[in-house]
Amino acid sequence: MLQRHTLLAGTSILAGFLGFGAVAIAQEVKTPAVEIGASYSWLHVNSANNDYHRTGNGGSGYVEYNINKWVGVVADIGGYANTRVDDKALTYMFGPRLNWRHSRLTPYVQALFGGAYAWTNPKGLPSSTQNAFAAAVGGGLDYQLTNRIAIKPAQIEYIRTELNSALGFGSHQNDIRYSAGVVLRFGHALR
Repeated sequence: MLQRHTLLAGTSILAGFLGFGAVAIAQEVKTPAVEIGASYSWLHVNSANNDYHRTGNGGSGYVEYNINKWVGVVADIGGYANTRVDDKALTYMFGPRLNWRHSRLTPYVQALFGGAYAWTNPKGLPSSTQNAFAAAVGGGLDYQLTNRIAIKPAQIEYIRTELNSALGFGSHQNDIRYSAGVVLRFGHALR
């Protein structure tokens, strides 16, 4: 009788492990090799001496190459314009992204480094331009609709730019960027 209970218990445990394995395989998340995103972006610029605040609307786009399920490399470019003042800015940054992939949700954090190009054309004055260092740290969330399409309800980043006072920006800027958009997913990443 004891052997029968032991055999039954062993069989139940084995069946449980096999069942769990089948469920785990069924829920395995496929990682795309490449993701291409396009977003609406809102950028709030704060100067170092707090006398220059601007808010710009625009768009941003990125390409992410996923090395594996967790790590990707991102190239991001964004353009923003202020509608009240004729100021425009372009950011171009690159860096790593850490993803935490689930069946439909992918929260992530990233650190990007590159540059910011700004130009201003005040009324009655000559236009000026400048290219300077920029860095962004932040994160977001993607929600997978299909195998090929995801939406990005939110990506929020702190962006530091080093535009100098020649454009009236102060010595550096502490900016906030909010983005939301759509993501297209292609291929499958190596494990």
